[in-house]
Amino acid sequence: MRALTISVFALLSGGLVVLDLLGRRPGSRLSTAGRLLRSALHNRPALVLVVLGWWWFGWHFIVSGG
Repeated sequence: MRALTISVFALLSGGLVVLDLLGRRPGSRLSTAGRLLRSALHNRPALVLVVLGWWWFGWHFIVSGG
């Protein structure tokens, strides 16, 4: 189960990197990851979700020692 969870996070992270690179192309209509995060942080419910997501990630992958 742990390998599945890590694989899903790796796929999501890779997808985010690809979308960010596509957003950086000249004339692209996609937003970069930084712009999306910046706009999300101006919305309180989204800010809470970002903080809770980082907390969960840190607890499961950093504090627990992998």
